[in-house]
Amino acid sequence: MCGESVASHRKVVRERRSGRVARSVCAALFFAVTVSPATAQTSAGSASADGTVTGRGASVRMYTLLEKTIFKVDVLTVEVWLGDGDAQRIQEMVAAGRYSSDVADAVAEVAIHSEDALVRLEFVRDASFEQFLDGVDENLRLVPRAGIIPDADYQQISDNLPRWFAFLAERGIHKGDKITYRIRGDALRTRYLAADGQVLLDQTDVGSSARLSVLGSYFVEKSEFRRGLVSSLFAGG
Repeated sequence: MCGESVASHRKVVRERRSGRVARSVCAALFFAVTVSPATAQTSAGSASADGTVTGRGASVRMYTLLEKTIFKVDVLTVEVWLGDGDAQRIQEMVAAGRYSSDVADAVAEVAIHSEDALVRLEFVRDASFEQFLDGVDENLRLVPRAGIIPDADYQQISDNLPRWFAFLAERGIHKGDKITYRIRGDALRTRYLAADGQVLLDQTDVGSSARLSVLGSYFVEKSEFRRGLVSSLFAGG
């Protein structure tokens, strides 16, 4: 039942948090552009050259549209697919049929620690390089504060973002550009796809801080994406 699933989740959270202090992961391995195979049972799907998602199997999908400023300007859409093992756990958690903070916590914990995930972003308006970096860091900085990754790993990732995405410095972000992240195990593959289909970045890294930083940015408490993503589970999203 839903209550049992949430209670079980809380126990897992306590065990994970007790072990995090002893965890030290090299952030240099962080930022790969998604995907490295996991097991035959994974089914979050894959993104083709144009960012189309295929092969989702029994995965669960969450979706949200990010609006910025008091004028509610649409910025980007985010879609997250989790593989069948995580999907089954989440479906049990949302069986009660309504959003609550406890359910959101439970879903977020599963999503953050997923080892079979696909994230797809699509920009719905132009943006500058500086706006992009500020937006990424706004949510990324919450991840070490929640104890999900060490502060040192966050700092190294944050320092490297301008170098990894240096190709955007003059070009900027265009409406229709996409970013995909594919996670399998501790491998993360990141791809930046221009609106015309050109691949501007295709990078793969291995290390748990890589996947935790990406998924944590979307599901950590106070992330501007979290409520919209989890709420979509109750709207047939």
